[in-house]
Amino acid sequence: MLTRHTTMVVGPTGGGKSAVIDTLSRAQTKLSIPTKIYTMNPKAVTVVELYGILDPVTRDWTDGLLSNIFREINQPTEKKERRYILFDGDVDALWVENMNSVMDDNKLLTLANGERMRLQSHVALLFEVADLQYASPATVSRCGMVYVDPKNLRYELL
Repeated sequence: MLTRHTTMVVGPTGGGKSAVIDTLSRAQTKLSIPTKIYTMNPKAVTVVELYGILDPVTRDWTDGLLSNIFREINQPTEKKERRYILFDGDVDALWVENMNSVMDDNKLLTLANGERMRLQSHVALLFEVADLQYASPATVSRCGMVYVDPKNLRYELL
């Protein structure tokens, strides 16, 4: 996670992915790095609800769920803290291809209204997914990978 600002935690449902992410958050907080995780399921909303929409008549922009969260967590902070956007749900080309420019070295989210927002250094992206069946090679190549194998976990750890 020191070399990538986007990480995918991959493994089957009930396999311990959420426990790994929660442990990361608690460990960083105990190391005096307050950590906030903003969780969302990108498949629970439409692409327009996720990114936002530009009214073709009035040219008014309405932020979507992700663009709203993106604005909020990219605000400068005086404290040494980490903020994560956690995408908890399947990765598919319908919504994730728009994230490729955020996941690469540019760290830019480009919205339909032409606005560009840069991912700040205190913010990172996490994906919690069961598999990468519908993720493109372009998306996968931009991410760090953590595979959580439930065979290595005992019920006491969860």
